[in-house]
Amino acid sequence: MMLAALSGWTTLGVGGPADEMVFPETVDDAAAVVRRCAASGLPWRALGKGSNLLVDDAGVRGVVINTQRLRDISVAPDGRVRAGAGVATSVLMRRTMDGGLGGLECLVGYPATVGGAARMNAGGRWGETGARIEDVVAIDAAGEIVTVSAADCAFGYRHSALGRMLVVEVGFRLPQVDVAAYRLRISEIHREKAAAQPLKEPSAGCVFRNPVGASAGRLIDQAGLKGRAVGGAMVSNVHGNFIVNRGGAAATDVLRLIDTMREAVLRSSGIELRTEVEIWRRG
Repeated sequence: MMLAALSGWTTLGVGGPADEMVFPETVDDAAAVVRRCAASGLPWRALGKGSNLLVDDAGVRGVVINTQRLRDISVAPDGRVRAGAGVATSVLMRRTMDGGLGGLECLVGYPATVGGAARMNAGGRWGETGARIEDVVAIDAAGEIVTVSAADCAFGYRHSALGRMLVVEVGFRLPQVDVAAYRLRISEIHREKAAAQPLKEPSAGCVFRNPVGASAGRLIDQAGLKGRAVGGAMVSNVHGNFIVNRGGAAATDVLRLIDTMREAVLRSSGIELRTEVEIWRRG
């Protein structure tokens, strides 16, 4: 247990303190934390790598459950893989590739954990995480350990039914691949992403969801917002749907810039953008 500034636990690098942060070592440990919170009326939130997250400068109330120590992983020859919620997606890809398995092109370039990728159904033009998931082990609001089938996860665009649960383990079913060809494919996707997205700068990934039939990044570009800055936060010159931390940004800067982007796109296109990034507020 500890009091921790969350700026050091997010890829954007902003955010105030949590009242408490805990690091469960096992699924049972995690369940015990949720039961304690339920019994005492404390709110709790799950944190992986913080790659799709904007934390308010005032921080958050209650307990932040950091899953990064839930890192067990097993890879079977038949393509069945089980990974703890805290396994980095880059590690999952490497371990499964070493086992002759593929199918995770959708995770290239995501600085996420398995739990976060499952919860938000991470992906894009190269597929979605949910398409490769068989089941998810999670902890419900009462602190009970449950197994949720892929069908019951209700995966959709940047969405799942796991939002009110703590994901602790994910089961995948992956195809056998020609490893050399797959490795080349992964490298090609990474090069393409690196050319089109600010992967080396601090950001929270895409700020807005793509509207039906449109691209949020393109709408932001057309509104003339690339390079627009508020304090230390700036709309990326590489990709309009990314806000990067130029150094010293506060959450307030990012939130003001998000409002500016949304209002400018609404004026120029008539389309109201919805945030994809998850925003944690003190209240």
